[in-house]
Amino acid sequence: MNLVFASGFLVPQDILGIDYFAGLQAHIAGAGLHDAVFPVVPPLATCEVRAGVLADAIQTAFPNGEVHIIAHSMGGLDSRTLIAGNLHGLSDPGRIASLTTLSTPHRGSPIADLLAGPRPEGLERVLYDGITHAISLLGVDTGALANLTTAAAQQVPDAAQICPHIRYRSYFASGRPGVLPTAFILAPTHHYIYTITGQNNDGVVALNSAQYGEFQQPSWRCDHVDMIGHNLDPLNPMGFNFDHLAAFDTIIDSL
Repeated sequence: MNLVFASGFLVPQDILGIDYFAGLQAHIAGAGLHDAVFPVVPPLATCEVRAGVLADAIQTAFPNGEVHIIAHSMGGLDSRTLIAGNLHGLSDPGRIASLTTLSTPHRGSPIADLLAGPRPEGLERVLYDGITHAISLLGVDTGALANLTTAAAQQVPDAAQICPHIRYRSYFASGRPGVLPTAFILAPTHHYIYTITGQNNDGVVALNSAQYGEFQQPSWRCDHVDMIGHNLDPLNPMGFNFDHLAAFDTIIDSL
């Protein structure tokens, strides 16, 4: 099976020897059952630019045969853009067979709505400053979040309507079990999203925004970054551990 793993906007596929999908490439290669590619896309570019780079990488790695895309966060919007545009003919029957998204903000994120606009007044300013600080610690240019606002997400083509022969599935991270639903650094964003939407969220994406195509249950009991194998609590005082490799194996086995 030909697998493509599309990354989100937080960090590149590889930075200082750290993989975006932690340990997954070695895990899949070690099993020897599938061929996988992890395209390097510009992490802060627009969906259109990222979709073009993603399509080029897929066509180079897998010029023929069926392909299954598994995309985290913004990678799902990139993939929808690619499919709707039929870049390199990848949306033709016999090419992209499925798109699986993991906590992709299909309907945008309240965090992007807040940060992409001017600095607010009143109580929201306190939340804005706290969230901006948390995001800056992740090394993310908040300007890139404009691509993930509610308004921008509505402009992403609905690939499921344009190419219904492709299977679309979505997964959601509903937060860690226990007292703290996310890593400490994501606590301000988690609180803000819950305040705005009243919904479970993973510190970045709310439940209704993550749903696209066949919504898969149960949700993953982790936060947005735990999904790809990175625990943002370096000391991990709660002893939390999420087996993301087993979760990815479950996805692949069901393709």
